Amino acid sequence: MYHLINMTAYEPDPDAGPWHEDYRILTFPDEWRIPFMDLYRRRWRRDQPVSLPVSSLNDLLRSTAPGLVATGRGAGASAEVPWFYSIDEMPIELVTTLLASWVMTLPPDDEDTEQRSALDQALTLIEDYEPDWLSETVNLTAADTSPGGSARPEQRLYHLLPERIGARLTTRPMTLNGSSLSFRLVSRDQGVELVSWPPQTYVRKRQIWRYSAVMTITVQTVPFAARFRVHVSYGIRRWATQAPVLLPDGRGASVLLDAPLPWLDAANTRDRLALNSLAFDRSLGVLAWNRRSLAELLPGLDLVHSYPKPAELTAEPVTWMEGQGGVAAGIVYSTAMGTHGVGAGLMPLERSLLDRWIEDGLRPYFRRVAPLERVRGKSKPVLLPARSKDPIKEELRSRRLVQARRAAVRAALGEQPLLIDVLWQNEQTRDELVEAIREWLELPPIAAGADEHEWQVGNLGVIVRTRPLENLGAPLKADRRTGQSRAQALAHAIRARSAETAAYLGPGTSTAQLAIVETLGPDRFTARDSDPKSALRHGCAAAGRVSQFIVVPEDSEEPVERRALSAVADGMRQLGAVVPPQQRLGEELAPDLQYLALWYVRRQAGGPTRQAGQYLVALRIRPDDEHHPVRGWDDARKEWVPYAQLLLTLIAGGAAEDIRTAADRRDAVQRRIRSLLYQVRDRPTLLLVNSGNLRDAWPGLSNGQLVRDKISFDGDREPSWIALYGPDLRVVLLRDANSREETSQWFAPGASEDLTPGLAQGLWCTRNADEDNRVFASTVDRPPAGRKVARDLLKLVPTESWPHAPAATASNPQALELTVLGCLSRAVLEASGRSDVRPDQPAIVAASAHQLRFHDEYHPLGRPLPLHLARQAEEYVLPLAREGSYEG
Repeated sequence: MYHLINMTAYEPDPDAGPWHEDYRILTFPDEWRIPFMDLYRRRWRRDQPVSLPVSSLNDLLRSTAPGLVATGRGAGASAEVPWFYSIDEMPIELVTTLLASWVMTLPPDDEDTEQRSALDQALTLIEDYEPDWLSETVNLTAADTSPGGSARPEQRLYHLLPERIGARLTTRPMTLNGSSLSFRLVSRDQGVELVSWPPQTYVRKRQIWRYSAVMTITVQTVPFAARFRVHVSYGIRRWATQAPVLLPDGRGASVLLDAPLPWLDAANTRDRLALNSLAFDRSLGVLAWNRRSLAELLPGLDLVHSYPKPAELTAEPVTWMEGQGGVAAGIVYSTAMGTHGVGAGLMPLERSLLDRWIEDGLRPYFRRVAPLERVRGKSKPVLLPARSKDPIKEELRSRRLVQARRAAVRAALGEQPLLIDVLWQNEQTRDELVEAIREWLELPPIAAGADEHEWQVGNLGVIVRTRPLENLGAPLKADRRTGQSRAQALAHAIRARSAETAAYLGPGTSTAQLAIVETLGPDRFTARDSDPKSALRHGCAAAGRVSQFIVVPEDSEEPVERRALSAVADGMRQLGAVVPPQQRLGEELAPDLQYLALWYVRRQAGGPTRQAGQYLVALRIRPDDEHHPVRGWDDARKEWVPYAQLLLTLIAGGAAEDIRTAADRRDAVQRRIRSLLYQVRDRPTLLLVNSGNLRDAWPGLSNGQLVRDKISFDGDREPSWIALYGPDLRVVLLRDANSREETSQWFAPGASEDLTPGLAQGLWCTRNADEDNRVFASTVDRPPAGRKVARDLLKLVPTESWPHAPAATASNPQALELTVLGCLSRAVLEASGRSDVRPDQPAIVAASAHQLRFHDEYHPLGRPLPLHLARQAEEYVLPLAREGSYEG
C-alpha cells in the first residue's frame, strides 16, 4: 500500500532566490499595427476583429529567427505589450522580411485595386519604419499574493517561463534504460510541449509504427498556495504512418514540421518543431494548408529547400517523417484515422523516470512540490462487497444489487411502469439488449421472437417493445436552399427526421421513458452533417423518451453483450434511476444533506447541430427522497423537475438562450446561480462546481479571487460570507486537467528506490497540513481493463522482458483537485452569530465530495456523481437554427 503520492509539479525554490534572465524586447508598434488592422479587417463583413492574428507570425518567428526565446501575448492589440523576447538583438531586416511574408496573408483572397493599394502601402511601411529594441531583466519567479492568499505570477510568465524551461531542457538529452532521447520544443496556446525527435520505431505484425514521448509544461496556480507552480504532464505522441493517411470528410490534421533556418549564415542547430494544420478546402475539394501554417509561408522565404505539399505528405507520411532534403514533417495521429499499433499513455515507473529528469533540469530555481499524504478515514461510501468466488456470497451480492436497481427505477418513475423501446438494425443486438434488460432487473425468462415483453415484479412493471429502426437510421440530407445557412439546412433535416421518429414511436406516458436505438458507427456517415443521431434524439424526446445509442456489431470491436449492458446502464442513468450510496465520513455533515451541481454547457457553431447555444444545468440530489431523488431546475417553469424531464426540456428548446454578448451571458448566469442558491437554502447543501467549466461566466472562481468561506461573483466587489447564500451551505470547487493542464499528473513513489512506483486510491493533502487546510487531491484506481498492464512497463525504450510494450494502453486516472471554498468553519459561525453549531472539518467536506465518485453501478467516476449527471445533460443541449431567417 502506498502512503504518499508525488505530483508532477514544481514551485520556485525560496533557497535559490529569484531567477533573472536578460532579454532584448521588441513591441509591435502602432505604425505597423494600425494599417495592418485595416488590411485584416477587409476580410470580415461582420464581427470586426479587435487584434491582429499574430499567432501565425509568432510561429514563423520562433521557428526561423535565431536567438528568439518567446513571444508575448496581446501584442497584436497594443503597442504597450512586449511582442517578443530575444537573447540577442536580431537584425531588423530579418524581422521585416518575416513580417512582409505574414502581411501578405492578411487581406482577402479576392483582391481588388483598392486592396492591392492598401497592401502595397503596408509593405512600404515595413521598409520605412524601424522599431526600437529595449533591454530588460525579467524575474522568471516574480509573483505577488492575492487577498485570499493565492500566488499571482506576472502575467507574461504564463508564456515566457515555459518557453525558457523548454529551451533549457532541449539542450539536455535524456538517458533512459541505456537509450538516449533528444527533445524539440513545440509552442502551444497554453505553455509548451517537448517532443522526442526523431520518433521511435515499433514493428508489429509487419507494420511499422512511429511514436514519440511528449511532455507538456505550463504555469499554474493553486487556491490559497503562496507559490505558483510549473506542471509537467507526460504522454505518447503517435504519428500517422499508414499510407495513404485517410482523413474523414471535413476533418483536418495537425502536422509538426522540422525545418532548417532559411538563412544562409544561420546556425544549423534545430531546437523547435513548428505546429501546422491541414484542413479540407471545400472550394478546391482537396486538403490544403491552413493559411496561417508555417508550411504555407516558408517556401516564400526559403528557395533552397523543398517543403511538403499536403497531398505528398498524406501519400508518403513515413518518407517525410524520415526527412527529404533536410526537411521533415510528421502528421499527428488521431483516432479518426483508424487504429494504431502503439497504445496511448505511460505507466508510473516510466513517468517517474521522466519526471526525475525534469526535476534535475529545473534545479536550482525550482523544486518538487511536497508529496501528499493520505487523509485518514474511510475513502469509499457504503458499497456492495467485491465479487466473490463463493456462490452463496455472490448470490447475496447479486440480490442486493438488483433490489437497489429496482428501487432506483421505482423512485425515478413513481407509479408508472418502465417502458423501453428498442429500435434495432441487427437481430443479435436486439436480443442482447432484451437479455441485458432482463439481467439488469433480474426479470423472468421470456419466449424468443416476440416483439413485446411485459413483466410485473413486485410493484414494478416493465414493458419492452422491439421494432426495426428501418429508414430512420439512414443518413440525413441537409440540402441548402438559396439564402439558407448550413445550420438552417441541417435544422430542417433534423426536424423532418425527428417528426418521423416521434410518429413511429407513438405517444409516451406522463413520465419520461427510455428508447435504446441501434445506429451505424459515425465513420459510416462520410457526407457532411449526415449523421442522424441528433435527429433521432430530438425525435425520441418529442415522443417523451430519453435516448441511448448503441452501434451495430460490425462497427465496434467490443462484444455486443457487454455493450448492451452498458447501454442499459446509461439508459437507466438518463431516467434518473441512480442515487449516491450512503457515505462513511466518520462525522456526519448533516443527516438531510442535499447535493447541488452546476454545469455550464457551451455549444459552438461547429457542434453537432451547427448552432451555438449556452445553458446552465443545475442538478439537485436528495438521496433520501422516495420519489425523484434526482432533479434538475427547469428555469421556464421555475421548479425542480425529475432528471429525465429536465433532459427532455433541454432538447425541446429550454436551452435556446438567445443572449448575444459575453457580458450579458455572465450576468444571466450569475443571476441564475444566486436564484438557485436561494431555492435550496431551506436545508443543508453541498454545492459542487467545476472551476474550469464555470470560470468564464463566474469570474469569482478564478484562483486569484478566492477567499476562504466567501463568495464573489463578478470579481470586482468585496466577497460576501458564504452564509449569506445559505446558513448551511458548503461549497467544493473541482478542477481537472482539462485542455489547460490545470491539475498535474501524479504517481505513488515506492517506499524505497528498489520498489516500483504505482498508483493509489484515496483522498490526499499536503503533509502536516493544518486543520483548516482547504485543498485536497482525489484519486481513484484504474478501470479493470487497465489493471492488467504492469506498472513498471517501459514503452519509450522497450525491454527484452516485454518486447511488445509499446502496444499496451496505459491507463492513469487523473487526480481531481478539491478545494473546500466554504463550510461551517469557526469564522463563518462567528460571523453568523451561531455558537450552538459544531464547526466543520474541511477534510470531512472534501471526503464527502470524494466519496461521491464511487457507486456500485460504475467504475470510479471522473467527477462526483451529481456533477457527472449534470455534465451528461450536455448531450441534450442540441439547439436548432430558426426556420426562415438567415443565421450565418
